[in-house]
Amino acid sequence: MSRQKASYKWMILFIATLSQACATFVTYGVGPLAAFWQRLYDLSQFQTGLLVSSVQIGPIFSMLLFGNWMDQYGERWLVGGGSILLGISMLFAYSADHYLYLTGVLLAAGVWYGTAQPGGSKAVVKWFPSHHRGLAMGIRQTGIPIGGAVASAALPLLFYQYGWHGAVLVQAAAAIGGGLLFFVFYREQSSSSEKKETFTLRQKIKRISQDKTLYPLFFVGVSMISLQMIIVAHFMSYLTKAIKMDFASAGIMLSITLLGGMVGRIVLAWVSDYVYNGNRRTPLQVTVWIAAGLIIAISYIGFTLPFWLLTAVCFSLGFFAIGWFSLFIVLIAEKADDRFIGLTVSIALTLNQFAIVLAPIWFGLLVDWLRSYALAFSTIACFIACGGIWLKKEQVHSFLNKNVTK
Repeated sequence: MSRQKASYKWMILFIATLSQACATFVTYGVGPLAAFWQRLYDLSQFQTGLLVSSVQIGPIFSMLLFGNWMDQYGERWLVGGGSILLGISMLFAYSADHYLYLTGVLLAAGVWYGTAQPGGSKAVVKWFPSHHRGLAMGIRQTGIPIGGAVASAALPLLFYQYGWHGAVLVQAAAAIGGGLLFFVFYREQSSSSEKKETFTLRQKIKRISQDKTLYPLFFVGVSMISLQMIIVAHFMSYLTKAIKMDFASAGIMLSITLLGGMVGRIVLAWVSDYVYNGNRRTPLQVTVWIAAGLIIAISYIGFTLPFWLLTAVCFSLGFFAIGWFSLFIVLIAEKADDRFIGLTVSIALTLNQFAIVLAPIWFGLLVDWLRSYALAFSTIACFIACGGIWLKKEQVHSFLNKNVTK
C-alpha cells in the first residue's frame, strides 16, 4: 500500500502540473489575443494593456478566500472547480461584442485563476516528503512557463485558422479539461499534524501576521517577482534600444532567458533537496544576490559582450531571476503553520500579484525619469539585494535565538 502511495504522489504531481499549465494557457494567452482584440475594437495601447492586466487583477480579490477554504475543505473541489469555472468564464468571451464586456469577462476569469497556484502548491507540500519536496515543487512550477509558451505559440495559429472565437473556445476547453482531470484523479492527503481547532479568517490572518519570520520571505517574493515581470515586459525593449539589437535577435534572447527560468525552477529546487538537505533559505539567498549581480552586469557591460556570451548571460539571468520561484513557494509552505498552509501561500501570492500588476509600470516610469536603463536596473537590483540581506539577517537571528534557548 505504501508503495502504491509513493508512486501515486508522482501522478498527483503530473496532475497538478498539467492543471496549472491548462489554467495558465488561459491567463497568459490573453497577451497574444489582446493584440488581435486591439485591431478588432480599435483599442488604444492603454486599453489593450488593461485587458492583459484585468486577468492578473482577478486573483488579488480571490486568493485569500480560496487559500482559507483549501485549509478547511481541501484542494480537490476548489482547484478542479476553479479551473472549470475559469473555462466557463472564458466561454462568455465568445459572445463579447464590446470592450467593457470583454474586460469584465477577463476580470471574472482571473478571479477563478486564484485557485490554481495555492492549491497546486499545497498539494505538493501535503503529498511529498521534505527530501523530495523541492524537486516536486520545481517540476510543478514549470506548468506556468509551459502553459504560457504553448499559448504564445498556439493561439496566433488558431486565430489565423479559426478566428479569435475559435482560439477562445480552445482556451475554455483546456481550462475545463484541466479542472476535470484534477477533480477526477486527485485524492486528498490529510496532514498528520492537522488539528481540529477552528479559526475565523481574520484570526488566521492575525496569527500569520504575528510570525515575523515570514516578513523577509514576503519581501523577497515581491522584489523578485517585480524583477521577473520587468524582464518579461521590458527586456526586449532594453535589448533593442540600449544594445541596438534587432527585434528578431531580441526575441531569441528573451526566449533563452525564459528557458533559463524553466530550467532554474527545477535545478535550484533539486539543489535545495540534495545538496542543502532540505535547506531552502540559503540557496534562495544566493539566488537573489546572483540575480541582482547579473542584472547590473548586463545593464552596464551587455553591449560589450559577443553574442554567444550575451546568450549565456541571458540564460543565467533567467535561471536565477525566474528560477527562484520554486524555492520561494516551498519555503513559504514549509514555514507556514500546518493548519494555514493554503492561506499563508495565498497571502504571499496576493502580495506578489500586486507587484505583477504594478512593477512593469513602475519600471517604465523609472526609465523615463532617469533616462537610463542601467540606472533603472541598478535601482531594482538594490531593491532585491535588500531582500537577500533581510533573509540572511533573519536566519542569523533565528540561529542565535535557538542557541540562547538551548
